Amino acid sequence: MTTMRHWVGLAGLLCLALFAPAVAQESGPTQKDAQAATREEVEALRRAIEQLRAQVEILETRLAAQSATVPVPAQEPIPPPLAPPPAPPARSQGLLNPAISAVFQSIGMTSLQRRKESDGFDLSEAEVAFQSVVDPYSKFDLFLTFPAGATPDVEEGFVSTLALPGSLQVKGGRFKSAFGKWNTLHTHAFFTVDRPDALVSFLGDESLTNDGLSMSVLIPNPRDLYIDSITEVGTARPGPAFNGDRRNLTWLEHLNFFINTSPDSTFEIGLSASAGRTGATDLVRRQIDAAVTAGVLLPGAVIPDDQLSSRLYGVDLTYKWKPLQQNVYRSFVWQTEVLGSRRDVQTLASVLPPDLAPDRITSYGGYTYIEWQTAKRWRLGGRYDLSELPDDDRARTWATAGVVRFQPSEFQELRFEIKTTRRNNEAAFRFDNDRSDTQVFFEWIPVIGAHGAHKY
Repeated sequence: MTTMRHWVGLAGLLCLALFAPAVAQESGPTQKDAQAATREEVEALRRAIEQLRAQVEILETRLAAQSATVPVPAQEPIPPPLAPPPAPPARSQGLLNPAISAVFQSIGMTSLQRRKESDGFDLSEAEVAFQSVVDPYSKFDLFLTFPAGATPDVEEGFVSTLALPGSLQVKGGRFKSAFGKWNTLHTHAFFTVDRPDALVSFLGDESLTNDGLSMSVLIPNPRDLYIDSITEVGTARPGPAFNGDRRNLTWLEHLNFFINTSPDSTFEIGLSASAGRTGATDLVRRQIDAAVTAGVLLPGAVIPDDQLSSRLYGVDLTYKWKPLQQNVYRSFVWQTEVLGSRRDVQTLASVLPPDLAPDRITSYGGYTYIEWQTAKRWRLGGRYDLSELPDDDRARTWATAGVVRFQPSEFQELRFEIKTTRRNNEAAFRFDNDRSDTQVFFEWIPVIGAHGAHKY
């Protein structure tokens, strides 16, 4: 054991003796290198710190610039205490009121050949209109007229449907019958001051008007044309064609074909037919009155039938030209209507014994009208009338008329018209033997309120 310890100690001394000089030589250079490395590392760290400081300054500059452009959100205010909900707005009373308008017609007229009671100026007619939508399913139109020297009356008053399937529409009440074109117009919407003679002779001074029902519908067709069918049934107001004492039903059918001939013009064709009952003619009444006055016939000895058949037929043609580029300053209208009447009548065949003989009268009449718009407010028109009488095809009337229309605005119009009339002997007998006449008319029509547009 002691020997082993000696050998271990001797080996240790030998190793220390062999490696001690080498360790001493390596330990000197390592310390110097460490000092040099320390100085280099310090310098590198200093340079890195300077770079980091420069980068921090750049970042601070960019952050300041962004802070200047982005608004700082304001602090959310504290909500006020809850208040009671506001009351719902009251419904406007204007929604409950209809559109109201008034139209006045001041007419002056004189005859250039003889003095007449109708000469002079007067308020020919005033019209007050009430128009409104009743609900999503119907609307209501009411037109009251106040003629000069006559009792106020309901010219038209009807309700129209708005929500029936397809193109079907039903109208009920009092309305101007859809016979032709001119018959449906109110007097202030005429082209001329007066009504064509044929319409007066066949339809009356106040148009053919019905109290009843009307149904209109668009008729499908392969050419995709506008074809409108109007069917009416009701009691006609007394007039030349239907004037029976009983409240008989009158039937009417009107077909309308509307064609676009070009982007600037349209052509319209209308076919009308009406049937009903009528009473004694003016001619047979005159014959009976003359026989009673002469003493050859007792009053009430002859009573004419008031259930005679009466038929009316009509064709209307309308051409309108209104250029798209100058539609405010230029336009042209040509309108023509031809009417026919087939009516059963009675004539006084003898007075001793009293006897009425049946007969049938077929008569015709019509007019043609041309109007040219020469400027924005001026229109010139001309009309030619030719008419027989529904109860006497021998009586004929011819007339020519020229008219100048001036429209300062859409709310008023002034008209100047001159008309010359000729009658044969049979027609002159109905007009106090007045065979010819020339009349001059002046009319002023102002409109106030929301007056609805008339049909095209």
